[in-house]
Amino acid sequence: IYILKSLSEEPHIQDIQNLYKIGYTTGSVENRIKNSQNDPTYLNAPVEIVASYKCLNMNTQKLEHLIHDFFAEVKLNISLKSPNGASYTPNEWYVVPLDVLDRVIGLIINGEIINCRYDSSVHDIVFNKD
Repeated sequence: IYILKSLSEEPHIQDIQNLYKIGYTTGSVENRIKNSQNDPTYLNAPVEIVASYKCLNMNTQKLEHLIHDFFAEVKLNISLKSPNGASYTPNEWYVVPLDVLDRVIGLIINGEIINCRYDSSVHDIVFNKD
């Protein structure tokens, strides 16, 4: 699992604080992102690796989906144009603080995530009340 930050020079991307891409790869993250400036997946811009997590004895793709589902309400909802003029809607980009992303992975692994939700009004994880 990796977390990336866009290094886009586009003002409408630069102005979004706490914008991160959450993804997974079976190879190296560095290899996965090496052509990011030419790939809509990475907003057609260079990206910076801000965190990566080695996943052992688990289905990494399912972990990625759990993280995406947890943050569904803060998924980036924007339409962009690629250099060739084609419109696209980026996936796997979320507006959420990095420390919260890190904590969610731990909560998923230890099973406590079922007692939590993300509250975008406070930009944090909140525990469900019984």
